[in-house]
Amino acid sequence: MTSMGMFERGGTTFVSGDGVRVSDSEGRSYLSATAGLWNVICGWNHPVIIDAITDQLRRLSYGTLFRFDHDVARELAGRLLTIAPGHFERVYFSTSGSAANEAAVKILRRYRSIIGETERRLVVSFDTHSWHGTGIGSMALTGEDVDQEAYGVDRRWHRKLPFPETFAAERGLGPDERTCREALAELERTEGDRVAAVIVEPILCSGGVLMPPEGFLKEVAEATARMGAHLIVDEVATGFGRTGSMFAIERTGIRPDVVTMSKGITGGYLPLAATLFPSEVYRAYEEAGAYLSHGETQTGNPAACAAALATLEVMERERLVERSAEAGARLRRHLDSLLDLEIVGEVRGEGLALAVELVRDSESRAPLSPMDVGMIAHLCQRNGLLVHPSRRSLLLFPPLTVTDDEVDEIATRLGQALRAVRTR
Repeated sequence: MTSMGMFERGGTTFVSGDGVRVSDSEGRSYLSATAGLWNVICGWNHPVIIDAITDQLRRLSYGTLFRFDHDVARELAGRLLTIAPGHFERVYFSTSGSAANEAAVKILRRYRSIIGETERRLVVSFDTHSWHGTGIGSMALTGEDVDQEAYGVDRRWHRKLPFPETFAAERGLGPDERTCREALAELERTEGDRVAAVIVEPILCSGGVLMPPEGFLKEVAEATARMGAHLIVDEVATGFGRTGSMFAIERTGIRPDVVTMSKGITGGYLPLAATLFPSEVYRAYEEAGAYLSHGETQTGNPAACAAALATLEVMERERLVERSAEAGARLRRHLDSLLDLEIVGEVRGEGLALAVELVRDSESRAPLSPMDVGMIAHLCQRNGLLVHPSRRSLLLFPPLTVTDDEVDEIATRLGQALRAVRTR
């Protein structure tokens, strides 16, 4: 998160962007390997998206989804139901990934009450590195330490499971796969009949692009089904081509019960998120005559929906899902070549969601401190490259429109920064 004092001390202020580059108030240009906060998937200043937003503002600048609907929200909902990785019937719009995840939990808990399963209140997520948002409800889902206790987050109805960290486990710094499977089995045995939902990211992006071991997510899905709970797949960071598939969960063959999405949904141009539900949930509300007490004023904003439809058009026209896989493979080859540096411990990821884990030296493979990782990210910025510092890693999430030459430039600038650290 950003320190409030940073702005008082004079941090970087961006004033313009074009393609995969942004410029600050001092006239410096940066190659963005972060795509904003991983959401500017079509790059900055894309004419198709800008024109769609402008046209929509002239036609219908605002339309509420309280008691009414509007044509662009209806059209977008239909498109999302078509491309989503599961069997869904209804779309609930909101304005952020946090809000989408909170809507999923709230609606599913009310569903359990409607069907007479009032004892099912528990929501299970993963510990330490998972990220589902920073709203007062979504913070309870998030496994990363974001001072939940200090903010008074109520986690009485939440349970956390460990997530396998292969590279860290080899050094005794994180849970291994066996430990995680045993914890899942223990939860199912002791509290399975109280679980309403399990929420999981296909790849733990914010926590360092942690890749689940082969078959682990399938085991989570099977355990969720045995418990009679709903599986929520959080595709906020991984959706819309980021990993070389439209949605990351597609690679596993798992069909989630509920899916949440945001970030790339509008190409980063306007705030929007969506939560997709199966027919059983919607029909339970309808048959019970239950009123859903939930909503936001800007839910399904027409301009945001227009931006999302235009983003899907750009993705199809420019083959951005395929481009993510191709550019990601090229960038991965460059990053793998950095493994001979003392400071590079591991490279991992899929498509254009990649991480470089940093270590003190190749012999001990002890992790760098978050402060050291942050300093290296700052060194990259001074070198004209924006990367995202995680606790032990540098994360790279460039726009899906990145060219081969820009991929090569990202790798070159990152390599220069890492070699400078090694030779100090």
